[in-house]
Amino acid sequence: MKLAAIIANIAQLVIILLIFFIRGLDLGAWVIFLLFLLLAIPFLNLLTLLVSKRALYDAFSDETGGIIKREAMRIQYSGTHYATLTTDGITFTVRDLSEGGVRINASSATTLKRKITGILQLLCNHEIRFKATVLRREEGAVVLQFNHPIGTATLAEEKRSLGSRETR
Repeated sequence: MKLAAIIANIAQLVIILLIFFIRGLDLGAWVIFLLFLLLAIPFLNLLTLLVSKRALYDAFSDETGGIIKREAMRIQYSGTHYATLTTDGITFTVRDLSEGGVRINASSATTLKRKITGILQLLCNHEIRFKATVLRREEGAVVLQFNHPIGTATLAEEKRSLGSRETR
């Protein structure tokens, strides 16, 4: 559709310029003035089509018109099966886990440094050593952002392991 509009605008420019160059000054002052005014319309349309922000928006939107968001794999723990996170000798239970971070059960009185290191023990028996930054504190939880993301394959394995434990 955009290509057709560009071709149509170029055709309009060519027709107007051909009329001007073929007939020249025989057209009269008013006709030449009107041709120059008409010349601006396809030129502006063409410029808009080539530099349109809408074109960039369309390139990153889906068929519903919304921006495409990257779907991150997130594991939410509940019930009796959960991963644990240990830092400075204190073990916390994990509420949810994604590639980029983790939310742990911790009271607002829990003191955690801004930058922490620790071990994440997953249900699939993976033990991940990590470095993280405390992102925010919430009601009964602390959210940490990993310096190096966890791999998607590890998260998929953890999700399978959690699913098999919950069905038992």
